[in-house]
Amino acid sequence: MTFLKIGQTGDLRMQMANTSTSQRKIIFAAVFGNLLEFYDFTVYSYFALAISKQFFPSHDAVTSTLLAFSAFAIGFVARPLGGLILGYYADRKGRRSALSLTIMLMALGAAMIGLAPNYATIGVAAPALIVLARVIQGFAQGGEFGAATATLLETGSDASRGFRASWQLASQGAAALLGAGVATTLTFSLSTEALNDWGWRIPFLLGTLIVPVGIYLRRHIVDEPQEAKPKGSRLFETRHVINWFLTVFSIMGMSVSSYIMIYYLPTYSIQQLGLPEKLSIMVALATSVISFVMCPIYGAWSDKLRKRKPLAIIGRLMLLVLLYPAFWVMTHFPNLPAVMSAMIVLMVFYTMGSAPAYALMPESFPRRIRASYMASAYAVAVSVFGGTAQLVAAWLIDATGSKMAPAWYMIACVLISLLAISFFEETGDKALE
Repeated sequence: MTFLKIGQTGDLRMQMANTSTSQRKIIFAAVFGNLLEFYDFTVYSYFALAISKQFFPSHDAVTSTLLAFSAFAIGFVARPLGGLILGYYADRKGRRSALSLTIMLMALGAAMIGLAPNYATIGVAAPALIVLARVIQGFAQGGEFGAATATLLETGSDASRGFRASWQLASQGAAALLGAGVATTLTFSLSTEALNDWGWRIPFLLGTLIVPVGIYLRRHIVDEPQEAKPKGSRLFETRHVINWFLTVFSIMGMSVSSYIMIYYLPTYSIQQLGLPEKLSIMVALATSVISFVMCPIYGAWSDKLRKRKPLAIIGRLMLLVLLYPAFWVMTHFPNLPAVMSAMIVLMVFYTMGSAPAYALMPESFPRRIRASYMASAYAVAVSVFGGTAQLVAAWLIDATGSKMAPAWYMIACVLISLLAISFFEETGDKALE
């Protein structure tokens, strides 16, 4: 992409202003569309308890919850396939086409969940519909990440790549904030009976609105002409494959951390800490705010340093050190101020470890394979580890009888991701390939 320099003629300055406006529209379209898609995919976790009663009835509340989380995890099974197919599609046919397709698929899944008859009405077909909807959403989400990340990284100057790429993670925080906000509003507005009966459907039906909004916004994304494939280049070059595996393990630890801290904590607070349902959702609200606010700050900081790795490594080290003390505080002082304070501290360092990495990882791949490699690596990491994090955390507590079990699991995963991020070559001081 050609960029204009300040100080040239008035016509060129006007052209640069127009280009900047166009770039802002593209970035906003990618971020807002990503936000809406992640909202549709993750809002399920906020209403897992209500969904478990409607679609996975059981005499044992823990078993019912595990089944609901299993359906949540199933949505991640299709992510690698979606990442591979839709990521390749984005690299070959353009970012806009792929992003528009993922929006329509995500809305379809949300409508299926929001309108699905419950178990009492159609029996085993009810949970089957939920599972199918989650598979469709997982396929769409697998392709969304790579195309959106590539769009954010490639649109604009090299000097602000870290800031732009950080909005991939910030938009996920905004999606969680939107989901938590809707959940909080419904929880305080409706009785428990009404919420469990029909109120939980509202967030999914709202999620279908992403189709007209998303397609309208993404009209502004204009794909550059496809670059020529360098002579002698191969799709599976050794350095790209190595970076792919490093990306998988780098995302793994942070994905497990985010799905437990942001999405599992409301359920954990109710079942393990004894917090009222109306208060537990406030924890998710606080963690989502921190993610949304801090990610762009750390992304911009990495631009100023012209280095991604120092912040990513320090953030993960601090998260590693603080995980056990934070869970100890929550289990020994099970009240809202203690739980919220512990989660806020953890999220500050989680975002430090994650936001710069969202530029470092895609910067490590050339444009011609960036969307497909990032989409497939992210999908594998999140499917195997992130999507199962809530299920594993709940199972570990049940198997060990220890409320500290999620902390140990997170520590192991963050340690692996810390090692993976340390092996990346620094890219913050290099021009985008």
